Amino acid sequence: MTEEEQNKRYCLECGSEVEPGADFCYTCGSRRVIEVDSNTNRVVMPKGHCPFCGHDNAPDAKFCGSCGKRIGDFEYVGNVNRPLTSRDLMIMIVTLLPGAFNIFGLGHVLIKRYSRAAVYLIISAVLIYLRFSLSDASMSTLIMIEIIGLVVYLKQAFEIFAIIYGPRGG
Repeated sequence: MTEEEQNKRYCLECGSEVEPGADFCYTCGSRRVIEVDSNTNRVVMPKGHCPFCGHDNAPDAKFCGSCGKRIGDFEYVGNVNRPLTSRDLMIMIVTLLPGAFNIFGLGHVLIKRYSRAAVYLIISAVLIYLRFSLSDASMSTLIMIEIIGLVVYLKQAFEIFAIIYGPRGG
């Protein structure tokens, strides 16, 4: 197996896999294509290659001759298509299911963001208290409590998903 066959190429803009030899991403048209070593999951970047515009500069170039961005001596680490682990799935379940019942912050506990979890658990307690203590309130007040609960639910779910799917070094 040659080096070309074992390395995969990905678009830095949309994350799609790009066929070997292609200069542009077939999905979004971006020229920002990188090659990833399938064994180490690290980006294979020849010296002087600009990750921003794809221009091949001199190997000792510190800045790109095409776009002007700094391309100096640093290692590029890939953040590509990491499969979900069972822990990630557990975090999502513990975030979404109790959150549907206005119990927020349990996913944050699993990822050890305790201060954030405490904030969400306090919000949960307040919303549950308001729901039961204002049960004879007007319909608009009850709807407002439910809307606040929905907003908090979405906010904490997006935070968890951003952490799970966010950038990670390979």
